[in-house]
Amino acid sequence: MNAPLIRDYELELASPECHPGAEWYRACITLDGNIAEALPYLNAELGGFDYQHNVRVLLWMCKGRNYAFRPEQVMIAPVFNREEADELANEIVGKINDTWDRRSDITPRYEGRGPLPNTLEIYKLLPRTNCRECGHPTCMAFATALRNDPTLLPSCPYLPAEAYQRLVSRDT
Repeated sequence: MNAPLIRDYELELASPECHPGAEWYRACITLDGNIAEALPYLNAELGGFDYQHNVRVLLWMCKGRNYAFRPEQVMIAPVFNREEADELANEIVGKINDTWDRRSDITPRYEGRGPLPNTLEIYKLLPRTNCRECGHPTCMAFATALRNDPTLLPSCPYLPAEAYQRLVSRDT
């Protein structure tokens, strides 16, 4: 095992500027090292939502949270308290270090996935019965949630995963 890419970091919580009075925070993780070289590997491993190699920014969505990776910083939102922020920071730094450690086994990916389909395109794939089996009150609500968090895909038992994958992987 190689020395970790990130040994330490500083964590700050900030209220989101665009949502004054929000009940959530933005976690800013300032890294003690530069992860620019790791970003294409993270993009490949995480299936990043968008990666812009020329400016070294990787955007990723997971479990209802948005992550923005930059060479010396990772931002996560929403975060609801310090304990949750500490847990997420440790988790993501571990993921960065693990990915970097395994980089010889990973084919780096230098391009992003492109724009997500719009909510209506996703909605058209759904049964439109508002059955609530996914945990959302309507199929439109689920389509909106799925657009923002692809990890929800298995929540709808009627949405063919292959059809959704074709939609999000289409060339633009």
